Amino acid sequence: MSSLHKSRIADFQDVLKEPTIALEKLRELSFSGIPCEGGLRCLCWKILLNYLPLERASWTSILAKQRELYSQFLREMIIQPGIAKANMGVSREDVTFEDHPLNPNPDSRWNTYFRDNEVLLQIDKDVRRLCPDISFFQRATEYPCLLILDPQNEFETLRKRVEQTTLKSQTVARNRSGVTNQEQNIKPQFFAFRWLTLLLSQEFVLPDVIRIWDSLFADSNRFDFLLLVCCAMLILIREQLLEGDFTVNMRLLQDYPITDVCQVLQKAKELQDSQ
Repeated sequence: MSSLHKSRIADFQDVLKEPTIALEKLRELSFSGIPCEGGLRCLCWKILLNYLPLERASWTSILAKQRELYSQFLREMIIQPGIAKANMGVSREDVTFEDHPLNPNPDSRWNTYFRDNEVLLQIDKDVRRLCPDISFFQRATEYPCLLILDPQNEFETLRKRVEQTTLKSQTVARNRSGVTNQEQNIKPQFFAFRWLTLLLSQEFVLPDVIRIWDSLFADSNRFDFLLLVCCAMLILIREQLLEGDFTVNMRLLQDYPITDVCQVLQKAKELQDSQ
């Protein structure tokens, strides 16, 4: 480990040991990349994403509250209406004449359940195809919910629900903003939709994705900066795009060639500073 890297770790530790975290200082440090040693990155991400407050003294109670909210969320959204397990503290709610699986009423719990299925299906697909060769994305998290992960319980598991749910195709709204090659009719929807919705996680290898996220999460206007990162990506391959035809350019945009993410982030920062 170089002395420079040790110095950066010390800088983060100095900020994080204060009773009240100096958010702007943490953002400034994190924008240039967060060390992974000692759990620094996961702690910084929690603070930058407002999962943890700036006051260290409240972290233990806040974490307990967040996990309870997560369990409550599972009970309200994940669990199928009419199915429950008494020994897990959830009361059984049978199908009634007023509320049943075919009820089209927007306020129906069943109607909400089926709509949520579509969202969960897309999330599951995105997670599993993110890095299919890395086992991390194919296994349960460190904080699982037994209500949905235990195959022996009376609840449907998320996997079973996903397998039985059909994803409805959605029409991407026409968007004239961004970069469009009028002659080749290359629209932003063809490539930018995936870039933005998956936070560039399919355009770069995982360590580079994490490095990009360090800068994204550190920026107070992170989604605006994400757009600048995408613009930087286009600028860096501008000459190739101008020379290529539709097929070549689509392959280029859907299999981005630049591997130096620091170059991309530097260009995005230049765009931000010039505004």
